[in-house]
Amino acid sequence: MTTRKKATSKKATAKKARAKKAPQKSAFEKLVNSPVGTPIRVANKTFLASLGVIATMQTEFEKFQSGFDKKFEQLVKDGEKARRRYQKQVKKVRKTVAEEIDDTVEEVTEDVTELKDRIVEKVSAAA
Repeated sequence: MTTRKKATSKKATAKKARAKKAPQKSAFEKLVNSPVGTPIRVANKTFLASLGVIATMQTEFEKFQSGFDKKFEQLVKDGEKARRRYQKQVKKVRKTVAEEIDDTVEEVTEDVTELKDRIVEKVSAAA
């Protein structure tokens, strides 16, 4: 019989111990109503506001970056169009310059040939 009483008393003690245990408060909860609590609340709100600013800045930066990427791609396309247009113009200039050089070379060749013929005639006449 004594064994039964011991078992019953252990159960009752265990239940009482569990019921008495209150959840532990955090350090902030312990200080919330003390004179130190106000600066801690202000510091906590300031920290949370800082996190909010960082999150907002990150969101705005992502929007800016997305817009920048779109604008950058448009500038690349415009640059490619300009390059093609300028390449066509350069080819036209090169062709024109090449034709002018060919014409000049022909004229100089004709002038040199005429001069050579006159010199040969004068040397032949003098001999």
